[in-house]
Amino acid sequence: MAGPYTPERDTPEKAIPKRLSRATLMGMTAAARYPDLGDRKTMAQGIKAQDADLVTGSLAPVTYKPVSVCGVDLKLEPLSPALGTVIHGIDLDQDLDQVGIVEFLRALWLERRVIMFRDQQHLSRDGLIRFARCFGELGAHHGERDHVPSGPQTPQDYPDVLQIRSEENHPNAASEWHSDATWSSRPPMGSVLICREAPPVGGDTNFCDGYGLWQGVHRATKERIKALKAVHVGQPHHAMDGHLPKAIHPVARTHPETGRTVLFVNRVFTRQFADEHDLSEAETQNLLQELFANIGRPEVTCRFRWRQGSVAMWDNRAVQHCATADFWPHRRLMERVTILDSDVAQRTPYFTG
Repeated sequence: MAGPYTPERDTPEKAIPKRLSRATLMGMTAAARYPDLGDRKTMAQGIKAQDADLVTGSLAPVTYKPVSVCGVDLKLEPLSPALGTVIHGIDLDQDLDQVGIVEFLRALWLERRVIMFRDQQHLSRDGLIRFARCFGELGAHHGERDHVPSGPQTPQDYPDVLQIRSEENHPNAASEWHSDATWSSRPPMGSVLICREAPPVGGDTNFCDGYGLWQGVHRATKERIKALKAVHVGQPHHAMDGHLPKAIHPVARTHPETGRTVLFVNRVFTRQFADEHDLSEAETQNLLQELFANIGRPEVTCRFRWRQGSVAMWDNRAVQHCATADFWPHRRLMERVTILDSDVAQRTPYFTG
């Protein structure tokens, strides 16, 4: 196994605009924190000065359930009633070989949709991949290998590890609700994300419960959409050799392991309904807005604050997620691997009714 992770620094790529655009969530939030009009450097220095005295600590009370699994004492901290559990007391580099540990983690993952871990900064890229392979097949950095976006840069010798980085000169955050790669005909089963460098404040990731979204759909609308399929289209940076990916999926999806129904549309990739339904543009937009209405509501979400070495694994079939674009000009560096279902027959979304 390779040694511990060593951070890689960014190098200048192109001229940096003098102003941070207020049209982006990152720029809007930064301008609210530092409202004095000024150039990018002045704003960055001002915000960094505000955060200069922050120290890492733990002040909030924590509610948890103590459990013992195969001799490993764990504390399960629920992040919200809806979904999300932080698992304390496990070493992802050492404890996975304990009989029953992986089975316990998978059962909790299916129940809570997202599981998180702290203090895993010693986990190398090889260790991250080994962890992912305990739950399924390792995918390319966006999932299936039939369409691998050409744009992302990956670490040398690790083509399946996606680096997600943001810093003062290159602000970046996937700040709209989405499920990963629904533009693929077989979207990934899950993802594992580790934080290599965390901002001192901000940059949290939010998760939204797809089961709860389905329950929130009006009864009459449920009956209408059970037979509908929607078109999911990738963003320009998801193109492969100039080809933009597109897929058609059922609007209501049956989870292949739990049998529960998920509302399987999102604001980023879901553009319209399949042509076979012959819906007008007005009908399409009205129905999509109705289906999007509860995405991100606090009652069906949880929020995870990152520290160096924090890890999150989510069920891409049952949740949506988004980053919080509030941490500029601080640096945030993440690494992600993608998991495919070992059962190829279960990878294609379907609805059983």
